[in-house]
Formats: sequence, C-alpha cells, structure tokens
Amino acid sequence: MPRLRLAALLTAGSLALAGCSGTPSTPAPAAAGSTTPASSTAPATPALDAAKVGAAINDAAKQATAVHVKGTMTQEGSALNLDLQLNPDSASGTVVKDGLEIPVLRIGDKYYFKFSDSLVKQAGVPASAAKQLTGKWVSSKAKIGEGIADAFKMFLDYKSFTEGTLGEMQKSTFKPGEPTTLAGAPALTFTSPDGTATVAATEPHYLLRMADPKQGAMEFSDWNKPATVSEPPAAEIYSGPGS
Repeated sequence: MPRLRLAALLTAGSLALAGCSGTPSTPAPAAAGSTTPASSTAPATPALDAAKVGAAINDAAKQATAVHVKGTMTQEGSALNLDLQLNPDSASGTVVKDGLEIPVLRIGDKYYFKFSDSLVKQAGVPASAAKQLTGKWVSSKAKIGEGIADAFKMFLDYKSFTEGTLGEMQKSTFKPGEPTTLAGAPALTFTSPDGTATVAATEPHYLLRMADPKQGAMEFSDWNKPATVSEPPAAEIYSGPGS
C-alpha cells in the first residue's frame, strides 16, 4: 500500500545517508509530527465514485508539477517525519528518522544533505571535524557525499515520488466517500481496509491526506505550485577533507 511504499523509500534514503556519514543504526527517539484533522462540513458536488478514486488521484497528480508533502509514519518500529517540497527539477525539506534530522536539497541532478547537530552526534564525528561539518551542506558530487543521489532520487523527484506512492492506491478498494473539509477546502474521505484517503471534492481530485490509525498520516498540499529552491551559499557548503 502507499503508506508502506512511502515508508520503505524514506527508510532506504535515511539509512543510506547514515552509511555515508558513518551514522550508527540506533538513533535517538523522534519528535512527534502533526497533521490537521478534517471537519464534517459538506463539500460541493460532484461526488467521486469510490471505484474511480485511485485513478482520479493519479490523473490529478499527472496534471500537476509540484506538491508539498508533510507528515509522520511508522514502519517496523521506526518513526519517519517528512516535510518536503517537490518541484519538477528541484526539491527541499527535511527527513527525520527516529530523531535523526537530515535536511535535504535537490537542484537538477545534484543532491545535498546537511550535517545537522543530531547527524554529527550520531555519526560520532571527532570534535575537530564536527566543528567543520556541523551546519554544512555536503554535495552528492563530493567524495564524502557519494551515494546521496541514489539514496534520495526516488523521493526527491516529483514524478518518481507521485508515481511510486500514489500509483499503488489504484489497487485499493474504497467505500463511498464521506463529505468533509480539509484546510478549508471541500473534500471527500474514502475508507479502505488499508486506511483512509481524503481527496479534493472537485476536479482535479488531488490527494490531500492519507492516513492509517496504526502507521500515521501524510498530508499533501500546494499541488501544482512550484516553490523556488536555490543552491546553498558557498559559505554553507562543506569544503574540508573529502569535499
């Protein structure tokens, strides 16, 4: 299902980064994420047929070029907090896995991750090197950043992310939708054995939220509204050994 697919992608990316930086496999506890529950206000018609939910969500995503994704999920005991802006050829945001915070950037085919305080601590970086690395961005083109692109390209690319995550929703069997609102917009919430999907009530039927009581929830906003993502200033890019 989409939640499992998303969690798997994030786990792979965060673990690969941990490997690049020498991070141990047992990080600290994560901070809880937050999502916005929907209200019970009825949306505008037309309604969406439950049998067409998966296809409608995917068609809407194909019409767009950008989305903001935010939420918290759990997978095999690990907590994954995600806050990402995905554009056609760029992305930015933060991934937090079990308390290990990893700011990420993508500009074209170049990927960056920042050595946050938690990443430096978990990596066991010597004090002398920690001062150079803390708060610095490391490029996928740098020796120390080898493997970053492979770890993150699947979910820092709008097309790959939406096709890989939303595509699996076409396999779900949904019950008829219930009217609601989300972030002030009319919506419909559909229930399946795997959780719920809240979508825009009118076309294009963008996915607004997907949730599972046991695994958490993800929210999708600002569909088709690309945001500017710039390369880090030179002063913020790591230039020490391995750069």
